[in-house]
Amino acid sequence: MLGLWLLTWGVQAQANVSLRCELNNCGGSLALYSFDGFSFRQIDRQSAAMAKLQVFEFSVPASAPRFYYVGPTAEDVRPVILGEDKQVVVKGSCSQMRVAAVSGSRMNQEYDVLKERIESLNTQSGQLLRSYAYAEDEAQKKSFQGQMKSVDTEKLGLLDSLQKANAFLYRVMTLNTYLSFPNNSGNYSSEIEYFANEFLRFPDFRDPGYDGLPWVYEVLSTYTQTLAGVGIADADMDTLLTTLLGRFTPGSSAQQLAYGGILAGLGQRKHDAYPKFAQQFLSLYEKKAPEAAADVRSALEKAMRLSVGTEAPDFSQATPEGTDMKLSSLRGKYVLIDFWASWCGPCRRENPNVVRLYNQYKEKGFEILGVSLDQSRDRWLQAIEADQLTWSHVSDLKGWGNEVAKMYEISSIPKTILLDPQGKIIAKDLRGPSLERMLAQLFN
Repeated sequence: MLGLWLLTWGVQAQANVSLRCELNNCGGSLALYSFDGFSFRQIDRQSAAMAKLQVFEFSVPASAPRFYYVGPTAEDVRPVILGEDKQVVVKGSCSQMRVAAVSGSRMNQEYDVLKERIESLNTQSGQLLRSYAYAEDEAQKKSFQGQMKSVDTEKLGLLDSLQKANAFLYRVMTLNTYLSFPNNSGNYSSEIEYFANEFLRFPDFRDPGYDGLPWVYEVLSTYTQTLAGVGIADADMDTLLTTLLGRFTPGSSAQQLAYGGILAGLGQRKHDAYPKFAQQFLSLYEKKAPEAAADVRSALEKAMRLSVGTEAPDFSQATPEGTDMKLSSLRGKYVLIDFWASWCGPCRRENPNVVRLYNQYKEKGFEILGVSLDQSRDRWLQAIEADQLTWSHVSDLKGWGNEVAKMYEISSIPKTILLDPQGKIIAKDLRGPSLERMLAQLFN
């Protein structure tokens, strides 16, 4: 019986692994977090006696390698891979947590080396692609294309070596292996099309090893923001993201991270697809991940406030003459809210097109309300006169602190929002040909 007890005790004793942190400037406490695709969730917080050097001990279940995060706050953490090593040690300062040294773990050391190599390869790829795009002749293009091919070969070689040597780091590398378009264009007609279909060519998301891997969140956020930033059609965005999510095991933690990245990307770009994918996430994870679901529900309520089909929030702001004007005073007309500024080059370049369309449709029930993010009253008025902007204008002259811009969550300009005669949002980000088509459809 004693031998059986000792055997059982030994198995239990090995069921946890230790993270020892030897740090200074920590203010007396340190926390261990996990990341679920939406927030850093605190697992444990330890306190230590105030001293020049403070020691904190955390214990987590032994498992396959997975990422944890340690730091004084969720905004200042050092990623650490735990699961297989008996003890991992972090040394440094809480004032510079992200560069704290990790020892006692070959996995962490190899990951840090891999991360630096990935960053170096991606930097090379980006520089070469820019040089290729601006090359002045075919000889230069061919030279840069050849250099990109060498970087591609290095990426593939690294991917192949990791597949044989380290499954965990191999998965990280699959998420960071994007090959150059000029050397791999195939049947794709543009780099946007190539990027949309090939950026995540290598990961097998059905592999349970991707569960809990935060790189899934990182690359899907980048992927989604990039597609939204290049103005890909809404229907194409829907198809691409739906197809991508279909590559994951439904309800898996990897798919949860994928939803987190997608929603972060859509939210950053204020994309109209956000509500659909947020509602999908809630239907899948409301019970399984209640804290993440609460975050998404809060963000969804905020996003729906400004989504197509909802009534635009009313506001009042001062005109150039100094009187207050309310948005609702324009009810009964189609209204384009135009967020702009005298210092905004793209805004000023678009103004002649908007002037032409305003003159064409103002007698048919089209109105514009310009909301300026200027700080100088003189420059604001000079731009209105110089560009012949004869529609209504308002501003509080607070620049990016404009109260209406904050209400409408404006993070870049030019930004336009089109309302119907009842004040409901019917379209966003209409400029150039897209604005012309919409107005022709409404009035002709």
